[in-house]
Amino acid sequence: METQEKPLAQSQIWAFSTVALPLGMLGLPMAIYLAPFYSGQLGLSLSLVGAALVLARISDFVTDPIMGLITDRWRPALGRRRIWLIFGTLIMMAGVQLLLRPPPEVGVVWFGLSVALVYLGYTTLQIPYEAWAGEISGDYHVRTKIAATKQGFSILGLVVATAIPAYILSQPGAGSGDVLNAIALAVLILLPLCAALVFFTVPQPDVPIEKAPLNLKRAVGLMRANQPFSLLVVVVLLATIGEVFRQTITVFFARDIVGVKNIGIVYAVYFAVGLCAVPLWGWLSKAIGKHRALILALGIVAATNFAMGFLQQGQGHLFIALFVLKGICYGAIGILPNAMVADTVDLDTAQTQDRQQGVYFAAIAMVQKLGFALGGGLPLILLDAVGFKAAGGSEAEALFWMRIFYAVVPGVLVAIAAMLLTRYSLTAERQEELRHYIAQKEAGLTPDMPSYLQDNVYHDRSKASS
Repeated sequence: METQEKPLAQSQIWAFSTVALPLGMLGLPMAIYLAPFYSGQLGLSLSLVGAALVLARISDFVTDPIMGLITDRWRPALGRRRIWLIFGTLIMMAGVQLLLRPPPEVGVVWFGLSVALVYLGYTTLQIPYEAWAGEISGDYHVRTKIAATKQGFSILGLVVATAIPAYILSQPGAGSGDVLNAIALAVLILLPLCAALVFFTVPQPDVPIEKAPLNLKRAVGLMRANQPFSLLVVVVLLATIGEVFRQTITVFFARDIVGVKNIGIVYAVYFAVGLCAVPLWGWLSKAIGKHRALILALGIVAATNFAMGFLQQGQGHLFIALFVLKGICYGAIGILPNAMVADTVDLDTAQTQDRQQGVYFAAIAMVQKLGFALGGGLPLILLDAVGFKAAGGSEAEALFWMRIFYAVVPGVLVAIAAMLLTRYSLTAERQEELRHYIAQKEAGLTPDMPSYLQDNVYHDRSKASS
């Protein structure tokens, strides 16, 4: 028996997903052009710029869980998810203006506070937005369609973020500051327009009338007892570390091992292929299930990582071919985990009759950011330890270790993530059974608890002992 809910129009899914476009435009430019602009053109110390970036990122580990809890518990008349479009857009626009279009003379304090403001705006937008995406439909396959459409717009943002610098830097005398200014203007125009489109056209899902009291211990206990979610946390952490580990040293590997000079063009093709492959992963997840499609994507990524370890100087075309193959999987790694998180929250809802998408997406966001921190820092530390020279001209032993760090370490981490995912058990059939059980409970009935739910029930030992 299927759960009855008003189907979303395709136009609403597209409208909802547009916010991912301006958000997707920010990550790459901030990673590539911020340091050259603030240290090279504005004269700030490179070490201070790096320290400010790390401290601003650490602040997310405080703001993410707070945002998750607030967006779940506060239920204003405008809608507990929708209202954050206003706050998040305003904060993000202020941060983008201050960070990417600063006055001529600024210090490291300006830089650090501006970065923190951008990250705060991102958190204030992204966590309620992802939670909303998991709530506007309870259907297993529609959730994948929503995640796929959002990822498509996000990758389109990345493509635009590579095209703008390519055009700007082709102009005489242009530099990093001009690139950041152009991207800032695009984001400042697109973000409020996209946010307004979502605000006025996408429905806010109903939530239970009663407010459940805030209980952090119980929230953590529910997530730990939620076996599919706990498994997904480990998979996402390993896969994120592996992929960021590799991405961090791609420029060095391409230059010193293979002899590819213009990695920018390769990345443009990579993202374009990823965008084109988004419908493929939506279709495949419907045909074989989300977790099986993700296993396939991770398997391909691991295999291409290992294959790159055998490349030699002058095999740039083979490097690009493997990079393109990996790019096909880029969308899957962005689409499927978030759609799967939305499904795992149904186990929580079946027990609490509450909608705690915000807490779950805040938790997975923290895991991803931990993966980015470890994957971004560890390879640089390890390369420095083996004597690798960032300017070029490294000894043979250092280049050997570069192969290991670029190909083997990420390949092993991603392969382990794929193998662990074979234990994921929340299928489309079980998710539909959960949705039917939730609907009956919310109708005031007393249905029998599904056997799958019984295996994932949180038992409050403090209550049991009392």
